[in-house]
Parts: sequence; structure tokens; C-alpha cells
Amino acid sequence: MKTLNKMVSEKKAASWKMVAIAIGLIGLMLASCNEDKVGADTTVEDQESVEFDNADDFYLEDADDFSSELLEKETSSGGKVSEEPDERLACAEVTRTGTEESGTIVIDFGEGCTGPKGNVRKGKIVIEYSGRRNDSGSFWSLEFVDYFVNDISIQGLRKVNNISEPGSSVLKFKVDMENGLITWPDGSKARRSVHRIREHHRNDNNLLDRLIVYGTAEGNHRNGRGFFIEILEPLVYLRECKQQGIIIPVEGVKLIKHGQRQITVNYGDGTCDNIVVITNKNGKSWRHEVGN
Repeated sequence: MKTLNKMVSEKKAASWKMVAIAIGLIGLMLASCNEDKVGADTTVEDQESVEFDNADDFYLEDADDFSSELLEKETSSGGKVSEEPDERLACAEVTRTGTEESGTIVIDFGEGCTGPKGNVRKGKIVIEYSGRRNDSGSFWSLEFVDYFVNDISIQGLRKVNNISEPGSSVLKFKVDMENGLITWPDGSKARRSVHRIREHHRNDNNLLDRLIVYGTAEGNHRNGRGFFIEILEPLVYLRECKQQGIIIPVEGVKLIKHGQRQITVNYGDGTCDNIVVITNKNGKSWRHEVGN
């Protein structure tokens, strides 16, 4: 009788063990489904943050880029200065008051000036400068006046200081902008404050060959989501890649924090492409083509 009771007890125990295992497996399956869902949602939102960051950077850095090159030509007194024309300014009216040492430059795109890649710029950029652009200690500011790119409004004031070591072949500029405002035709707005260093490396023909950027940015994207960005490894822009239509960095690593999420964006090894590798704070990585 004891043996029979023992056998029944063991069978019951085995049955309950199987039930427990089944419940555990179901729980794991549900957790796995939830993780997949969370992972999918995170991927979409993280990729969106990368796209928004790239767009915001383009609209603000683009103006800084061609304004800086123009300022170099306007304030140079002799020496070898690049004669390569900037197609972005081909149909703009440029006027200057003052001297090579200080003054004002106005870039007027009028009611619409179509540049490379079909980008249409209109309105004005007003540059106030003190000192020759390439001289250590020089300073200038960029103010956007009714300025639009592809019907997207750009507002704000960018301040630039030349912090290069005297006599250095590498020009180094400190760029600051507080609460730059970008407004899309649908009324959505993005705000962006920038604190960065830009290093200009030139080739033997005195053409900008490599642009190296590092620093921070913060604000909110046009969907209202706040962000903080830190460049962990300097971003590298190559002239040869830009000529191929690649406007994002091709080297470097950027940290983006948005809400409770955090990602790093790796721009690669110098290959001219729009591919980045995004890694979230859980260690999940995936490739993403910016602009797609």
C-alpha cells in the first residue's frame, strides 16, 4: 500500500513539474514576443532620431560651410586662396561693406536660387566679421534673415571664433549657436543648440580636403522629442565623398540620447556611403542607410 501511494505521489509530482515547465515555456515565449515588439519599436524610433539629426545638421552646417569659404576669399590679402567656385552661391548676390579687417557680407538668394542637387535657397545670410578669417583670434557671426532651404525656414545666430594655433596649417574654429530654429512647411519645429569645433584640413591645392568635427548639440526634434548629442570620436567629412553626393560623415562615432533611449551611431571607416551602424543601450546593433 505504501508503495502504491508512493507511486501515485510521484506521478502527481511529475505532472505538476510538467505543468510548471509548460507555464515557464509559455512565459518565455510571451517575453520573447514582447522583446521583439520592443526591439522593433526601438529600432524605428532610433532610426528616426538619426534621420532627424542628419537633417537638422545639414540645414545649419550647410550655411556655415559655404559662408566660411566665402569669408576666406573676401578677407584674404594675398597668399594662395582656392579659386574653385562654390556652386551653391552661383545665383546669389554677394555684397560687402568694410575692409578686409572688419565689416559685413550679405549673401542674398533673392526669391529663389537653385543650387546643386536641386536645393532651393532664398532669403539672406548676414555675416559680421572682425579680423581675417584665417588669422587666429578672428571672429564672425551668421544671422539668418527670412532664410529658407526648400521652403524650410532657418532662424538663429551662429558665432564662430578662429582658435587655431598661430602658424598651424590646420585651421580650427569654435562654433556656437543657441536655440537655432528650423520650421517645416507643416508648422513643425526643431530647436538646436550647438557647441562644436571644426578643423579644416586642406590638400596641396589649398582645397578643403577633410573636415573634422567634434563637440555637442542639444534641443528637440520636430516631433517634440528632446535630444542630447555628444561626438565620441571625431566626425570626418571627405571632399571626395561630398563630390559623390555623400553629405554625412564617413568616419566617427556619435552618441544620441532621446527620452529614455540611448544609441551610438558609427559612421564607418572612410568609405563614401550613407551606411551607419546604430547600437542601442542593450547592445543590439543594426545597419541603416541614412536617407532611406
